[in-house]
Order: sequence, then structure tokens, then C-alpha cells
Amino acid sequence: MDVLGGMSNTEDKPEIYLNFKHKEQRFLANGKTPLNFEFLQLDPDTFKSGWGRYANKYEYKWDAKFGAAEERPDKSWRRAFSAWVMPHGGNAMLWQSFAFSESTAFNKALSGFWNQREANAGLLPVIKYAGCKSIQVGAGTTSELNFSFAKWAERFDGLAIPEWYVDPDAPVDDDDGFVSPNEGLADKVAEMVAKTELSDDDIPF
Repeated sequence: MDVLGGMSNTEDKPEIYLNFKHKEQRFLANGKTPLNFEFLQLDPDTFKSGWGRYANKYEYKWDAKFGAAEERPDKSWRRAFSAWVMPHGGNAMLWQSFAFSESTAFNKALSGFWNQREANAGLLPVIKYAGCKSIQVGAGTTSELNFSFAKWAERFDGLAIPEWYVDPDAPVDDDDGFVSPNEGLADKVAEMVAKTELSDDDIPF
């Protein structure tokens, strides 16, 4: 309780960014808070595919259509994805990455339900996370994330997608820490990603 006032950390940001740290072998919220979960609900309407890289800042170029890879800009870009998800019992989070381990895991998770979408209209997929392990790939190491399809379910309470992600022209409240998006990624979200000090330590090439 802040009785005096002005003592709280005003720099704290909403924990909406989900990422995996290879060195710590765990998922983190905003790159710093350990996040434990077993089930993760995905919103396919928010899926984006494209290319990503880090060149003094995080950059993404999204495909016009999800899953239809456009030309790779150059060798510095790696295959990337973006999706809004919700850990069971938590809130909506943006899972966005071009790290090899995460992109591979996301692709594998999708294969478990992708062809069942039409038969389950109105429901969202839930995947189960059964942990991870470090594996040797060539001269380096990466992580193998174990996801499997669990079921189709009604949207979990809390899986609300910010309008700025869906509609680039939508207004954004100043106090939520974000501004209008640029090419599908909000400038402030990009800034938040940079502050998480994400690295490519799990990319073996």
C-alpha cells in the first residue's frame, strides 16, 4: 500500500509480452517475470507470419496473408510469427518472436489443430505446454518446447485483444503505454520488446 503517495514504480508496464528465454529455460512476462502455465489458448484471428530481425531495434515485416511467406528481405531476417494468447488463469499476452525455438514450437502447435478450424467455428484452440529441454544443433544449442493440442474451447475470460492490434487506426489511451502500431507492431510494444533484452542465444546459426 502506498499511503504516502508517489512511491510506486510508475515505470511498470502491463505484463502483456510473452517470450521464452533459452538460458533460463522458461517463459517470461515482459522478459523478466517468470510465468508458469500448462495450458495456453490461442486466437487464430490475430495470427501473423513474416520475417523478423534485430538491427539496433526489433523489426518485423508481416506477410499479406498468414502462412504465405513473402520474399525474405535478406539473410539477416528470420521467419517470425505474432499471436495473442492467454495462459490459463491469466490475461491476454502478445507472443511474438523470430527465435528459432519459439517459431518451431509455434509451427508445430498449429499443426495439431489447423485443419480442424472449420469444424470448430466459434471456438478457440487450447494447447498444452509440457516443458522444454536444451538440445544440441550443430555447433550450438537451442530449446525444444513441447506443445500439443488439447481441445477447442469457448474464449477464456480475459482473452481480450487490444483494438490497436486489430485496427492500426484505432485510438490508444495514453496511460496504457502504447501508441498506434507501425506495420502491425506498435512502436511502444517494439520499445518494450527491446527493453526485455531478448537475444538470439537460442538460434544456432
